[in-house]
Amino acid sequence: MKRILILFGVIIFGCRSSPEVSFDSLNQAFINWYFKYHPVESTRYNIKIKNGKYSLNTKAEMDEYYADISRFLIELSQIDATKIPPDSRIDYEILYSKLEEMKFIIDEIKPWEWNPLWTLDELYDGIYILSERADIKMDDRVNAVKLRLDKIPGLLNNSKILLTAHSKIHIFYSNTRLDMLVNLLKQLPLKLNADNITLDSIDELINKAIIALDGYKVWLNSYPEKLEEIPFPEELRLNQNGFHYYTGGNYLAPRVYKLAMKKLRPTQDRLFHLTLPFYLKENDEPVWLDREDTLEVIKWVIEDINNNPKYKIRNDEVLSQFYESLTNIEKFCYSKSLLPRNKNKTIHLEFAQEYANSQIPAFLFDNHPKQVSTDIIYNIRPPDDDFGEYPLNKLEIDIINALHIIPGYGIQLGYSQNYPSMIRYLFPDLVTSAGWKSYALNMLIEEGYGDWEQEYHILKLKEEISIIVRAIIEIKYYSGDISRDDAIKYLTKMAFMKKDRAEILLMESDLHYFSGTTTFIGIMEMSSLLAEYKRTQGDKFELSEFHRLILKDGVVPLFELKKKVLSL
Repeated sequence: MKRILILFGVIIFGCRSSPEVSFDSLNQAFINWYFKYHPVESTRYNIKIKNGKYSLNTKAEMDEYYADISRFLIELSQIDATKIPPDSRIDYEILYSKLEEMKFIIDEIKPWEWNPLWTLDELYDGIYILSERADIKMDDRVNAVKLRLDKIPGLLNNSKILLTAHSKIHIFYSNTRLDMLVNLLKQLPLKLNADNITLDSIDELINKAIIALDGYKVWLNSYPEKLEEIPFPEELRLNQNGFHYYTGGNYLAPRVYKLAMKKLRPTQDRLFHLTLPFYLKENDEPVWLDREDTLEVIKWVIEDINNNPKYKIRNDEVLSQFYESLTNIEKFCYSKSLLPRNKNKTIHLEFAQEYANSQIPAFLFDNHPKQVSTDIIYNIRPPDDDFGEYPLNKLEIDIINALHIIPGYGIQLGYSQNYPSMIRYLFPDLVTSAGWKSYALNMLIEEGYGDWEQEYHILKLKEEISIIVRAIIEIKYYSGDISRDDAIKYLTKMAFMKKDRAEILLMESDLHYFSGTTTFIGIMEMSSLLAEYKRTQGDKFELSEFHRLILKDGVVPLFELKKKVLSL
């Protein structure tokens, strides 16, 4: 019997095409290489052997890194993708696109030359993950912390050597990151447990690291002014050179901009028709002189909803309200059969630490290891005081949870973690990921969540408009057609948001290129795919089956997703 099984295995292996074997080998080699050169990512994804290291410390290492990327691209291009199985072909395209993007960043963006965050984010993430990840064994945590703390002064010195220019806005962001990192280091001993000699050694390393960080901050706010200032973001020519890499390669910036402009006014008009009855309950019918009057009606109603006492929550109710919201949304989704049931990780809510980097009100932290037994940590921004009212109301919390957990990203993540491909999990398609989140929120409200209250539809349309406006301002902002101040004013006026929210969204555009544009493309594509799937299915259409097809194979590029969904 054993001989038969061995023979069967040989036959199966022999039947596999040479391109398939070559790609599988290259794919695994790349993953191993990636974790070697990105030790912080290896910690994030629970690859423990690199926990004490940082990546790309010197020019020589970057040259070696670049040469490896070029070799991977050459070897990948020599594999005939048409002769490998369809699922492997998707992984092939993801890997090829990622390598091209990495090469583009080194060739064109060169962040180490002008952006201090290239080093500071690496330092911060490397310590933050070790500090906050609950399932890292204490001995591993302590040893890795010691090794990384010891490297901080040297990495900061290397950053000074590599910087040959500066961007004022990124120096501003870097000052904030430095403050967070120092705060994190001061709190770090509370997360560690070891013998006194080891803890004393760590305290000494922390002190040296803080001294180095303070010195770097002084240097950062004086010496870089002597270097050339790059006019960010137009200097990077993102629309011309980067759009292809950050949005999936199948879209053109002028067409996306034209579509967003075409969508803006009709979507605002839809929102106006929903808000006018609310406005007339408290105000005389306005006399329309220009577009400003329409926008003012919408703004008034949104502010009135946000200030409505029946939606307010106290500061001592925050976590319970988030839990209640998640429970209600989950019950609604499964009672209406909107989602296929799937084993997902448990969501655990915690207040975010004051040194947490994210500026948004709620965000996932511990969602990276693929082990199903590991909880997902959902961090909530804590209230400023023990008493008083929380800045977010019940409706806004529902919308945030729908986007980030269910039926949005958290559901997508659960399916992605269960799919075997590591390359898809490491590099999820950003357009698909962002598109699903926004589609999921729209779907939830359109299916009647919240007993069809119009307030939900108003806030949902406000979210749609913010996506459209972000796409418009990113394309204009990246080209230098509008300034930062003008971009913030456009967001506040046309998307009906407060200034602090507009500043956070523009910061996202500064740090994560085309993050707003990818969401716009994603929601447009997802809506188009749903309409086409409905047409092809006719009377056999089931919404939960559509969702299953979208989710089941991980977060793949939308053009590949279309092939899969519409070929059935």
